Amino acid sequence: MKLNKRAKELASDLNLNDAEAAVMELKAQLYQQAAKSIAKSTLTHAEIAIRIGTSRARVTRIANLGENSLSMELLIKIITTLTNKIPLRVA
Repeated sequence: MKLNKRAKELASDLNLNDAEAAVMELKAQLYQQAAKSIAKSTLTHAEIAIRIGTSRARVTRIANLGENSLSMELLIKIITTLTNKIPLRVA
């Protein structure tokens, strides 16, 4: 995974190694994709919450990019549930 310039600078500021920086960048990309998937969905936030096993309020915070504590597992679950596609490819 190639890190963008902003991610490299942030990782450097936080004294993160390359692996930690890559995880940070991947999580940020998944977060953006999950928020877009929620926005494009015809389901309500309550319906999405039931399908992924979380609260409606949390789905709303994710949609608004306002959730601070997220696992990559939850982000992948959101994207996969709403798009029927797995958001990662392993090379």
